[in-house]
Amino acid sequence: MSLKSLLPMSTCFRMSKKLCDKIDHLQHGGFFTSLDAAEQNLRLVKGREENVCFYCLIRETDGMICDARFQALGSIFLIGAAEIACEVMIQKNYDQVSRISLDLLDRHVRDKPEVPSFPPSAYSALNQVLSALDKAMSQCADIPYAVTDYATTPIFWDTEENSKGLPGWEDFSVEVKIKIIEEIIDKEIRPYIELDAGGVKILELKDHKEVMISYEGSCTTCHSATGSTLSAIQQILKLRIHPSLFVTPVL
Repeated sequence: MSLKSLLPMSTCFRMSKKLCDKIDHLQHGGFFTSLDAAEQNLRLVKGREENVCFYCLIRETDGMICDARFQALGSIFLIGAAEIACEVMIQKNYDQVSRISLDLLDRHVRDKPEVPSFPPSAYSALNQVLSALDKAMSQCADIPYAVTDYATTPIFWDTEENSKGLPGWEDFSVEVKIKIIEEIIDKEIRPYIELDAGGVKILELKDHKEVMISYEGSCTTCHSATGSTLSAIQQILKLRIHPSLFVTPVL
């Protein structure tokens, strides 16, 4: 039986299609036992908050979350948020997971960048999920962690929906263009970079197409800042705004 057959039409209408699909096809429901952890030579940590509990298998050499499952009893929003949290945290270290925000969980399953995937009534469920994650990750403080270099960028986009760019871009002033670029970076790039305690700052827009940026925090010493992260930023700006844009980091 699908999610849509169980929900009132108004409820499903207020959720993104991607979120509905996640709830309809759960991949991370369940739990791990101490025996499961021992067999894989991993540490099991649990984090519970009200009606949700996370079970995370942690590699003790670098603090990496190798696998995660959850049990939840309550609203579909709680179940959906827990599923998304598991998907986001796997292959991150516990320090990165501690920086996961409500906004990041929501953006992870948006159909369109400007339209939230969860309705406001779901925020209490999202906060439960974040609190449970914090309780789980607090049990890893003694583990030394390594900065993660994403095998693939954690920034998602739908090329079919967003490949046309922004109408009238060529006619905007430089000041307006910078504001638009700043908004896109703030909404779609910074939440992911902040998982690594990093940041990005727009310095200037040269010749209406070269976006000069500087990195902040851990990004200043991370080699992916000139690789996968830079590629993701440039691709986002090309798709969302204009294909002529390219990004140059000032190191």
